[in-house]
Amino acid sequence: MSTAVPLSPVASAKPPSPGGPATATPEVDKEQLRKLMQPSFWQWTIRVAIDWTMIVVPLVIAGVTRHWAAYAFAVLMCGIGQHRLAIMAHEGAHRQITRNKRLNDFLTGFFCLWPFGNPVGAYRRFHFSHHRYLNTEDDAELRQKVQSTPAYDLPATRWTILKYFVRDVCLLHWKELVSLSQRVRPGIDLKDGSWPNLWMLAAVGMLLYFGQWWVIVVWYLGTAMVFWPIFRLRLWSEHVGTDDAHRIHAPWYTRLWMLPHNTWCHYEHHRFPQVPCWNLVRLRKLMGPSPKVIPLTEILVAIESAPPTKSGAPFGSTDQARRLTRSDVPAEVEADWEAKYFSGEVQNAPATTTRTS
Repeated sequence: MSTAVPLSPVASAKPPSPGGPATATPEVDKEQLRKLMQPSFWQWTIRVAIDWTMIVVPLVIAGVTRHWAAYAFAVLMCGIGQHRLAIMAHEGAHRQITRNKRLNDFLTGFFCLWPFGNPVGAYRRFHFSHHRYLNTEDDAELRQKVQSTPAYDLPATRWTILKYFVRDVCLLHWKELVSLSQRVRPGIDLKDGSWPNLWMLAAVGMLLYFGQWWVIVVWYLGTAMVFWPIFRLRLWSEHVGTDDAHRIHAPWYTRLWMLPHNTWCHYEHHRFPQVPCWNLVRLRKLMGPSPKVIPLTEILVAIESAPPTKSGAPFGSTDQARRLTRSDVPAEVEADWEAKYFSGEVQNAPATTTRTS
């Protein structure tokens, strides 16, 4: 199995030693970090409300006009809105809404994950394994890329990426979407797995009762034809071809549909995952210019010249995995991470920084 040469300044370090970090994390003042790490019910709610408005308003327009163009626009906006909601589901998985864990998970599920049929606990377990074992054989997201072979094979030209995008839009990879979505579908327990089914049964029942069955068709077409192609594009900007995370910036018009809610600050998220998305830009300024921030287009150039590498090929072994700072907690973290960090209970925590990637 071949391993790609790092494609960005982010990945310039040698593979980490067992239990150790891959690269040094810039120091950030503890008090400033504490402020940035605070969850916010209103910050999250406002963003989710905007995302749902982007979905509901086009649906209403389509329902009133019954015009094919309105239906097409509704499919487009459903997919874009769903992708944005998925990012906010990610924030909920990191408990960025409220310290009340039950309320946090209920809001995350009801507004962001259950409409896709996905349980909160199962998604959290999937995502935290990605943080804990980034770019190793136990990284759940890397396993997902293996299932998508040869979609992320390197080198890849811009035309190859465009080809997959067009084929996704044309529903030629729908089986892959169904297969991959099953990886986070089973809940961690009966309760976790039942809530999405109940939500979807209630929603479908109401739509059928009021004769609005077409909304179901538009919703799933938006998932398959818009959300999934955008999701695949975004993955190229995060970890493909690097042993860490690319540190990029992107123009505003790309952020609106492909990198919403500051997901272009993915490097910062992996350094300090308890900082919510609405504070990542401020965090980037505090962390300084190292490693270098590069344009999104430079990732494309590097991908085209990368050595041959199979989709999902790991950059290190599980023994070399980057561990969560609290190395004693399981993947589905249930502890109050910030409280333990600032009280000094975290094992091997540096004086002014933390690292969980």
